[in-house]
Amino acid sequence: MKKKTLVLILVLFCLLSGFIVSAYGAESTTVSCYSGDPDNNQNLGAVEVFIITNGPNVCNHVFADCNGSCTACYINKDSLQSCIDSTGRQYIRQ
Repeated sequence: MKKKTLVLILVLFCLLSGFIVSAYGAESTTVSCYSGDPDNNQNLGAVEVFIITNGPNVCNHVFADCNGSCTACYINKDSLQSCIDSTGRQYIRQ
């Protein structure tokens, strides 16, 4: 019984260690939060997100002025400004 318990504890430890290392290895991205259309230049501030597509939701939770319609924009790997609106539509801001 003790051997099985020890093995179970070791397996759980390894699994939990993997989750913790994964969380530390994740990179965050700064997104700028705009109320509605970014072209109206109503930048409310910036937040850090680990999953880009969650940007609008995080912005909506952080900034009450969004009224549920925040657009999150960030600089993508091609150095272009990509935006995601509150409906999930992704586009390149010109």
